[in-house]
Amino acid sequence: MFRPVLLALLARLTLLISLALLAACAPRPGPEVLAPHPEAAATAPRMIRVYAASNRAAVTGYENLPAFATTYRYYDISVPPEAPGEQIAYPEGPSPDPARSYVVLDSGVLTRAAFLAATRGGRGGPEGEAGLYIHGYNTSYQEALFRLAQIAVEADAGVAPVLFSWPSTGKPLEYEGDRQAALFSRGELTSLITDLTAGHRRLLVFGHSMGAFLTMESLRTLKLSGREDVLARLDVVLAAPDIDVFAFIRLMQEVGPLPAPMVILSSPDDRALALSSRIAGGRPRLGALPANSPLVAQAARRANIQIIDISEVQADPMRHLRYIRLAELYTRQLEAPPELRLPGAFIFDALSRSLVAP
Repeated sequence: MFRPVLLALLARLTLLISLALLAACAPRPGPEVLAPHPEAAATAPRMIRVYAASNRAAVTGYENLPAFATTYRYYDISVPPEAPGEQIAYPEGPSPDPARSYVVLDSGVLTRAAFLAATRGGRGGPEGEAGLYIHGYNTSYQEALFRLAQIAVEADAGVAPVLFSWPSTGKPLEYEGDRQAALFSRGELTSLITDLTAGHRRLLVFGHSMGAFLTMESLRTLKLSGREDVLARLDVVLAAPDIDVFAFIRLMQEVGPLPAPMVILSSPDDRALALSSRIAGGRPRLGALPANSPLVAQAARRANIQIIDISEVQADPMRHLRYIRLAELYTRQLEAPPELRLPGAFIFDALSRSLVAP
């Protein structure tokens, strides 16, 4: 009679150990990496300005506690000349070397009006497009900020890079706590998307992992609020989305097909999503859908969705950050007219760096 209980306890223990190993893959940066080093500007090889909006409580830094107001900042970040892959070289010591690590050169607080005015920059002129990044579970403010700087440099898309940082605990064993924090943040993200699309501007919305779940919740909020005008201006990418497949189908029934095909980057061998599925009682995750399934392809075409299997891309240990190596590719895809971005299921060919039918 004790065997089922014992097996359940062993499964739970295995899951907790796996999550702990996930957190131990690399040292986690503290808030000290956000300290500006203006003296490093003279030797900085390249610099990018990143904008951040957050509903984290700003007490001694950007904490994991939720706030009931959105704060806005900018960061000038020096990026080392060779910074490929998933790992980020965070600044260390009192005088970090910008040739070897990411370094914050300057930062400041912005009002909402100043934030919105600043994000209209970019190469497109005063009405330039912005790119909004929503990070995933177990992510601190500083990790998300440096990740966006990396993505923006590699994509080289000429859009204003904007981070929305929701109050993730940044702790691998707080999965359910992060999910509740994401749900808490629906209103703030919805308002930010509305603000960034004002004046008929297009907006690239990029949600990763649990950030994709938050993104879908905000799209649903926009639809229920009658803001089809905002939805029509969005290019949406969901990378390794940590979303229950059946919940996603219901969400898409409520949101409806977007004018521009939604892009989903999937990997059936994603270990982080496999853990998420186990936490959810074995329910399948959207980011692990196989693109070679005829049923998946058919459903994607009906919903005006482009599912891209990126399993051939060189992977991190958890196979959850492949999207970072594709920044330039998916940006180029989104720059194409919607009529050339066909819905359906595709496989990314790493050799030719192109999409092929399964």
